[in-house]
Amino acid sequence: MIILDKVKAAIQVTKKYKNISSSLGLTNDERIFNYILNHFLNLIEPVEGNNHSVQTKVQKRNKYGEMEFQSILSNEPIDISGYDLDVRIQNNKDKIIDFWYSLSDDEKNDFTIFELNVILYLISKEYNKYQKKDKKGILSLINTVVKNKRMDNSYNNIIV
Repeated sequence: MIILDKVKAAIQVTKKYKNISSSLGLTNDERIFNYILNHFLNLIEPVEGNNHSVQTKVQKRNKYGEMEFQSILSNEPIDISGYDLDVRIQNNKDKIIDFWYSLSDDEKNDFTIFELNVILYLISKEYNKYQKKDKKGILSLINTVVKNKRMDNSYNNIIV
């Protein structure tokens, strides 16, 4: 049991360093910490059962929904600091299009549906309804909207 406690402590420390890397935008370091976290979780899963990592993801996914999304929109300017959102979303809320464009497909897939809805709203205010689509549908919509916004910005920057 002492070893299990040490592994759990190592997981907590690794999560803190991962969050620091995430807030600083160090994606390579963040991937390394994810790899280390997965290794630690694989060490304790046989002891605690196979649901450890799945259980935490399900809790995060179910934590917020449509009601919380509407409460975010009711404040002007919007305040996302009170929600357990990915730190990168909070840090890049004013430059969300460039942030989204810089993410890999795996990083985009790590966001919850609630976080994707917030990102979609930050990209374009016209998406002020909570999207109840599956994750792939929302990712595809965000990719299309970002592509269109970047194209519009590019056209607006052309000097004739």
